[in-house]
Amino acid sequence: MSRSFKNSFVYCIDKLDIINHKSIKMKKILCLFIATAFLASCETNVTEETDKIAGKWLREGNRLNKGYMAGNQRDYDIVKKFMDAYENMDAELMVELSSDTLKFHPSDLSGVFDIDMTNTGFINERQSNWDSISRDYVVILPLKMEGTKNRVVTTMFSESRYVKDGTVDSINFYERLYLNEDDKIVRVVQFSRPANE
Repeated sequence: MSRSFKNSFVYCIDKLDIINHKSIKMKKILCLFIATAFLASCETNVTEETDKIAGKWLREGNRLNKGYMAGNQRDYDIVKKFMDAYENMDAELMVELSSDTLKFHPSDLSGVFDIDMTNTGFINERQSNWDSISRDYVVILPLKMEGTKNRVVTTMFSESRYVKDGTVDSINFYERLYLNEDDKIVRVVQFSRPANE
């Protein structure tokens, strides 16, 4: 009888081991199923750094208290191409990258001027006294204004103008270039100071 008890005991232990093994396997499958369901139900929206808003516009008007966020790399590319065209004295490319009328706030004159950008006349006249131009860029930073379609690219650079009389004018610039929905430059605002000698 002791044998049959022993056999029965071993048989029960074997059964429990099988049941326990099946239970562990079921628990693993259940955990895997729950984890898969949890991951599938999660939103896949990734918040980009460009969604972070900082700073505020402080002047009165419809932009009051609106913040800025990082802009699009495409805006950087457009503005860099426009600025390189100016440096290379390529008026045709500047016309191509601009809206028909460009608002220009020059650093060397007070006021805002509506520039006809359907032709190269203004650019050619502005650069007529120079043999060449060289620029050293510090930053080109695209920005978007919160809650609007406003796109602006802030730039800082040093510019050397090689004048036809053999002299060189060196100027540090802070510029803001605005783009419209058609990816055209619509406004250029300049601030400058003499470069360090």
